Amino acid sequence: MICLGLTGVFGSGKSTVARIFKKMNIPVISCDDIVNKLLKTEQIKQQIACAFGDEYLNKNGGVKRKKLGTLVFSSTWHREKLNKIIHPRVFEILKEKLDIYRKKGKMAVVVEIPLLFETRSEKLFDVIVTVASPLSIIKERLKEKYSQEEIEMRLKAQMPLDEKISLSDYVINNSGTILQLQSQVKKILQEIMRRN
Repeated sequence: MICLGLTGVFGSGKSTVARIFKKMNIPVISCDDIVNKLLKTEQIKQQIACAFGDEYLNKNGGVKRKKLGTLVFSSTWHREKLNKIIHPRVFEILKEKLDIYRKKGKMAVVVEIPLLFETRSEKLFDVIVTVASPLSIIKERLKEKYSQEEIEMRLKAQMPLDEKISLSDYVINNSGTILQLQSQVKKILQEIMRRN
């Protein structure tokens, strides 16, 4: 089974590319989805409260994501503290999911993983694909949901795009139309399948 790591910086369009892979009948595992589910578990919520204080949980016991996000993206120390809680579980669940697909005899699986290089998890993947977009397009895409300051902080917390590109097997340029994007994904997938 070919395990493809799909990465890129915040707002580069990883999820759009992941949806294209899905439409091509390639299973996709989203690490963001795994994190979202983990943040709803009692164990992780308690660990967050212990590490950062009860003020990071709301009245219903849920994680105040916006507040926690502001904290961890403004401080490397807090970000590493949160990563130590979340990342080991994410990789456990990811490996379980990959095993299931392997047993099912799938030809390929895509793992959407924003922090692929930052977590030094390259060894998990046979092929690494980075989705790239110009910074101006990324900022335009994100301005509806995030302030300029939030965008800058989140981008600064990740490895620069040019470094990710230099460490990747393939790069998808997401600055054009959805049809151009689909065409690139199809071409890369065909090449990967041919090589393996």
